[in-house]
Amino acid sequence: MNQKPALLTLVMLAMTAHAGSALAALPNFSATCPTDVRVKSQGGNVFINGKKATLKTLAPAAYSATSGKVVIGITFDLPASEPTLDYVIKHDRRAHGFCTVHAWSAGKAAALPMAKGDSPYQGKWIAKNRETGATVANIQVDGKEQVWVNGVKVKAKRADGALQFRQGTILYTLQGDPRIRDESDWNDSDVQNTGPIRLE
Repeated sequence: MNQKPALLTLVMLAMTAHAGSALAALPNFSATCPTDVRVKSQGGNVFINGKKATLKTLAPAAYSATSGKVVIGITFDLPASEPTLDYVIKHDRRAHGFCTVHAWSAGKAAALPMAKGDSPYQGKWIAKNRETGATVANIQVDGKEQVWVNGVKVKAKRADGALQFRQGTILYTLQGDPRIRDESDWNDSDVQNTGPIRLE
């Protein structure tokens, strides 16, 4: 029986369980994985073998943390539930498995530093799956056009009269003109899927 952890499966389960929900705060925890990988989460940051990892939000309760060749998948059912971790080492098919969580506590969601301004894109936006209606991402834009996707800040730029930004394989495009605002959409280049984005 193949015991290889399926991060994608865990992510899809998390997306289904939390469809339409807001971003859940990342739990605090300490864990170890095979091949002497040590993982710690504290205050919304993840450290792998003592080095701060690059954190990406995959779903409201699913994250990935990357440091060098090590990728840690983090999922949890509720903010107050124990997280599940798995690991993969890039370019090494034998190095994958589940991690052991030794201690954990619920994380606390931090308020986003929303700046005031007059951007036509500011507000809360929701990206939806066109077929199922499930929430793909919760997007917040402040008055200075700083953008957060599921609570994680991303770089945004103006392009052809729209505001565009990317997280992972998904490109988000927001239309600030009220006449074409309904044309705001997202496009996932990996699975060739797209859907609408609506301003709340």
